[in-house]
Amino acid sequence: MIEELQDALLARLGRLKDMLERAAAGPLLVRFMVFLLTLVSALIAFPAEVILRPAALLFAAVLAALPALFPRTRLIGLAILLCVFGWLLGTYVYDQVITIPRLIALATVLYLTHSLAALAAALPYDAIVSPGVIVSWLLRATAIISASAIVSVLLLAAVKAVIGPVFLIASLAGVLAAGALAWLITRKAN
Repeated sequence: MIEELQDALLARLGRLKDMLERAAAGPLLVRFMVFLLTLVSALIAFPAEVILRPAALLFAAVLAALPALFPRTRLIGLAILLCVFGWLLGTYVYDQVITIPRLIALATVLYLTHSLAALAAALPYDAIVSPGVIVSWLLRATAIISASAIVSVLLLAAVKAVIGPVFLIASLAGVLAAGALAWLITRKAN
């Protein structure tokens, strides 16, 4: 039993060595960008009182490394969820003021993290990637982010004009419509 575990561990280490020897610059660059974006999202999301502690910075670095190292796993979702938790922690526990620039910055970085993690998951570690592929991927993501930011700011301006019971009813109707749409989409897929 112990010999089998040793053989399995040695096989994994051999595969890791092979991967490191054959790794190409393009996929490594994409994974490095996933690392940086996840780290930046943690720095934006968590309150300064928490994230500037040495243990928290180490936690943020490990949190950022996991999606970069394992882009095909659920660790990307976990990292994004922990950043959202940090945002909620700062908002509700540390009474940080919600500002539109910070909110848009966090949403932008989280979207780019998720999008580049999807690209990293699709790229084999030894693929030769043209710089144009990465640039066009980022340009498409930037177009989506820009459109979302503009619509969000316009909707926030509209909300300020309509705050009250009408806003609550509209919010509930929007949630019900989104749920109904999700149900219809999943029903059609099956």
